[in-house]
Amino acid sequence: MGNREEFLTEVLRRVQRNYVHMVEIERLTKDMGDSLSRNDRESVELLLKMRGEEMDQAGEIRQEIRTILEAVDEEERKKFRSWLNGENKYEPDCFEARKIAELSGQTQQVLNRTISLDKVLNSKVAGKESYYQATS
Repeated sequence: MGNREEFLTEVLRRVQRNYVHMVEIERLTKDMGDSLSRNDRESVELLLKMRGEEMDQAGEIRQEIRTILEAVDEEERKKFRSWLNGENKYEPDCFEARKIAELSGQTQQVLNRTISLDKVLNSKVAGKESYYQATS
């Protein structure tokens, strides 16, 4: 990848796509909760499949970001990882870097909300056999 600006733009594009997928995963998780409350198993199964596909796509994007990060020197990589992880170790130094840090923080918030909701749903469905009970 040529210059730093191109690199930043490519990472930002992927961070934006990842955010969109995470918001969709959150929406699908909420919809699953609604379907469970109506005892609509067919909808739950369809929503689980759709959510899995979104998770796969988000995973592919995160892998693309990791691959792009390999093209820069170690110091730049540390900065980007800090921004992507929502850490404040390095001050973003341009518009793209600020957007990467901002969207990464928002993505983390969406993820945290989704995990909280998923824990509740999983516990309702599986009780003591819940994935979250087993890993706590």
